[in-house]
Amino acid sequence: MKPSWKRWIFGIILPVVLIVLLYVLQLILTNFPSAGEAYAKGPFLVFSFLPAKISNLVPISLSEVFVVTLVLSSPLLIAWLIIRIRRALKEKRGKKYFFNVGRAAAWALFGIYFLFMLLHGFNYTRYSLDDKLGFGQRQYTVEEIEEVYIWVINGLNESRSACEEDENGVVTYPGGVTAFLNDVEDLYEEAAKDFPMIKGNPARPKSVMLSHYWSYTDIVGLYFPFFAEANVNTDLPLVCQFYNACHELSHLHGYAVENDANLAALLICLNSDCPQLRYAGFREAFDLIWEDLWIAFNDDMEGFAEFVQSQYLVDGYFRDSDAIDAYWESIEPPQIIETISDATNDTYLKINQQKEGVKSYNMPTSTVADYYFTYVYGRS
Repeated sequence: MKPSWKRWIFGIILPVVLIVLLYVLQLILTNFPSAGEAYAKGPFLVFSFLPAKISNLVPISLSEVFVVTLVLSSPLLIAWLIIRIRRALKEKRGKKYFFNVGRAAAWALFGIYFLFMLLHGFNYTRYSLDDKLGFGQRQYTVEEIEEVYIWVINGLNESRSACEEDENGVVTYPGGVTAFLNDVEDLYEEAAKDFPMIKGNPARPKSVMLSHYWSYTDIVGLYFPFFAEANVNTDLPLVCQFYNACHELSHLHGYAVENDANLAALLICLNSDCPQLRYAGFREAFDLIWEDLWIAFNDDMEGFAEFVQSQYLVDGYFRDSDAIDAYWESIEPPQIIETISDATNDTYLKINQQKEGVKSYNMPTSTVADYYFTYVYGRS
């Protein structure tokens, strides 16, 4: 018996329409960031509370278990589906079978997309963090950028000197990766006291057992919204994990846009009492202010070089950088894997209204100077 038109409407057409409506709603909300902000501060915290609590009770990455199980079971599911299709065709009930499969798939996709929007997607529509902080509103003179650069160098040297080192002279964390992942949420919450807009549901970030293979796709961390779970690539040198963990936790705290999560991580790290997090923040700040300084000097390469050479960086910074470079040089993935990974991430971000795609990871220029003159300058 052929499915009736009502069954087609309620079985397949309705869930497809609902998916489209969710996408359109997200698109509309990007023009009303106050609504997105209200959602992130209210309903999102309610909806993500239970998944975060459940995830926090499990010591391993639920995201990894789910993905690996899905991948390993896919051949069996495909084989089972082929057998069922052949049987249905043989028994001349192919149309009814395909309708039932289509109906189940349509409603499943709607359910997945609906949960994604509740637990992450609508957070793409909130005010940008730099706008909330008043960043990006002014231009800085060369002298001001020089002052910020010196502050960054001093902060980097001071925080690096306070960090413990491993047997290779590279920065480490007391107790290693496990201890860091156990501590970082508390460190995050403590540093967020001065930035209440960043506070959210607490949960421990997870180490991924397949981290080494993640590196072949340039994945250094991942927030999996369905479990409200922050995942960290722990195959990387530990010095990289400090900032990456804070970035993923910022997604958990409601900042879906990548440069917002980066800025939130920077604020947390620079404001932390933990020397490892402060050092991670100043490393990030150093890369940003270096670019600002280069732009500020314009074509005066001689003046730029003279000023930079007048500032001293501790040797530990270079050992850490060499360790990071050596790690990535040991990873030589086929170009097609990097291309597919970047293209997938770029498409995902653009679908979620991030027109710049993977370029949305870049923080606005003058971010470090804005932080310095807002929270550091003139204070003892």
